[in-house]
Amino acid sequence: MNTRSLQCFIMVYEKKSLTAAAKDAYISPQGLSKVIKQLETELDAELFFRGTHGMEATESGELLYARARHLCYLMEDIKKEISIINGSRNALNIIATYSAVSSYSLDTLYSFGERNPEIQMTIREYPDASPLEDLFQEQADAGIVLGHERISNCDYQILHSGETVLIVPSGHILSGRKTVSLRELDDMALVVKSVVPGEEQGFADKCREAGITPRIRYESENLASIHHLCEQREVAGISIDFLEESFPDRSLEIVRLEEKIPQNLYFVSKHREIQNQAVELFRRYILNQRIKLR
Repeated sequence: MNTRSLQCFIMVYEKKSLTAAAKDAYISPQGLSKVIKQLETELDAELFFRGTHGMEATESGELLYARARHLCYLMEDIKKEISIINGSRNALNIIATYSAVSSYSLDTLYSFGERNPEIQMTIREYPDASPLEDLFQEQADAGIVLGHERISNCDYQILHSGETVLIVPSGHILSGRKTVSLRELDDMALVVKSVVPGEEQGFADKCREAGITPRIRYESENLASIHHLCEQREVAGISIDFLEESFPDRSLEIVRLEEKIPQNLYFVSKHREIQNQAVELFRRYILNQRIKLR
């Protein structure tokens, strides 16, 4: 008994005709009749009898029909899972946001592909403010991203814990400070990282909670641009501590916020009952690199 014979049985049951079922199954009526007889031999039971309305199922036939669809679906699921494990094992599409590349360089990411040449690896960089949900649904198997809340039906694991910090140029009113309260930023001119349209960032939420309204003078996704604006315009900027540690600027000082605003880096992958082996290999590699970075 195999899924093909079960599918043929289902067609005969539903069409109540060998001729009509044979047409849908792309097989001759004689060939389909042999398939049914083989099933009856294997099950040691009669499955059909000729009634007034064509091929009618016996009690055994009714029982088999009640189970046959589930068995076919189960076999298809098994084939899909095996395909994920083996068939698609050689393909790996990775998304890395700009903040991720600050901690895991492209050289580090591509080294995984060099160590596993049998895997066809593709890495695409995107701004942190990109619509990650759409990207994951359409093309990504896994990614290293800033925050995971925007991505549904995914598994995630924290890679690097960070927090929002203030960066100020020398001579700024907050220069020389180790920490600052959000209340001190009320009506202060700021440069901030761009956020996803329609979504708020943790900094804006915290400002509302504190009842303050900073003056957002500039927005940029590019860290170098934020640094440049802070220096040239002599304004404070909002950044992330691990980004500043990765790309230090001697002309700017880091001032930590008393109100902690988490900015964490995550490994994210599509949720599957059985994970693609290439994704699992890459996840282990990234976790090992995280340990080395500490």
